[in-house]
Amino acid sequence: MKNHLFLFLSVLLFASCNSKVEIPVFNNSEVDRIDEMVEICLCELTNFDISKLVVLDPNGKQVPYQVLYKGEDTPQALIFPVTLKAGKESVFIVKEGKPEQFTAKTKVRFVPERKDDMSWENDRIGFRMYGPALANENPSNGVDVWLKRTSELVFDKWYKNDISQKASYHQDHGEGLDCYNVGHTLGCGGICPIVNDSLYIGRYFDRYKILDNGPLRSSFLLYYDFVPYGSKNLKAELLVTIDAGSSLNEAVIRYTGDTINIQLAAGIFLQDTVQTIAGSATQGYIAYAENAVANGTKISVGRRYEGVVFDTPVVAVKQLQNHLIGVCNYKVGEPFRYYFGAGWNKFGIQKDSDWFGFLSDKRIALSQPLKVKILK
Repeated sequence: MKNHLFLFLSVLLFASCNSKVEIPVFNNSEVDRIDEMVEICLCELTNFDISKLVVLDPNGKQVPYQVLYKGEDTPQALIFPVTLKAGKESVFIVKEGKPEQFTAKTKVRFVPERKDDMSWENDRIGFRMYGPALANENPSNGVDVWLKRTSELVFDKWYKNDISQKASYHQDHGEGLDCYNVGHTLGCGGICPIVNDSLYIGRYFDRYKILDNGPLRSSFLLYYDFVPYGSKNLKAELLVTIDAGSSLNEAVIRYTGDTINIQLAAGIFLQDTVQTIAGSATQGYIAYAENAVANGTKISVGRRYEGVVFDTPVVAVKQLQNHLIGVCNYKVGEPFRYYFGAGWNKFGIQKDSDWFGFLSDKRIALSQPLKVKILK
């Protein structure tokens, strides 16, 4: 009886000692962080019922969170958004409770009814890339931009209305529109090998895999079986991740093939409009602002912004084949990370300098990541 009592008390003591986890987050940088996702490995929360988790801010208010699977059958990590001024710290708490319901802010979907688009959006912006059903139309591996002026997830409605000819997504019906021309280019943030100032722009993706699908983060893999590189052929896997509240995607690409050291060019197709260009190899980003017009018209729809931020040293920034590109050295077989995205002056970005400053701050933030501790 005494042994049973001792075991019971030990279990209670263990449970009470592990009833919550404190997570101090410190912004040890010179730039503010707004809704930046903090990721915690679920190996740190093994004593909790994942279905009953709540995340609390320093005021005891619940914070939205998402359990990530990363394409696996079992949960892998927990993410939640953090907003911190430069040099400030906040302590968050993870414990069991009754989770509140929060609105989904990201979504990714393969769209076979629209010729195999891979389409994704968050509460700020949206994008798509092209699949094998478009093979006869010579699509590239470039990125299309869909401008939004609503925080709602609207792409499914836009596709449905466009296919049924109820309302074209090339026109703004109050929520935004697709007014970006990709063609056989890198579009807004595509990437390709570069040889002697020649861009080897790729084609459509061959296969895909969705890893996570909202509410705060959506991610997917695109597989490319044929990537031209001079007289050779490479293969590539592209991982794209979009977070709620972010105008940028994280992209991680890995090439494989019978070669070792090459150069990559990530860039922006320069549209034939009034434009402003910023960024440099030293600054680690390239930026573009332009007067956007509705497809097939001369009707202005405002100022559109595009950008690429690099997580590795940039060898050169140049204009080439009607693109603004950043060139980086790359070793085949290794992952290469960069960030690409867009914005609109009708939804959150007031002027060119705001966009350029945002990209500069992102580059600084990459070099000065948030410091996260886990106190049990």
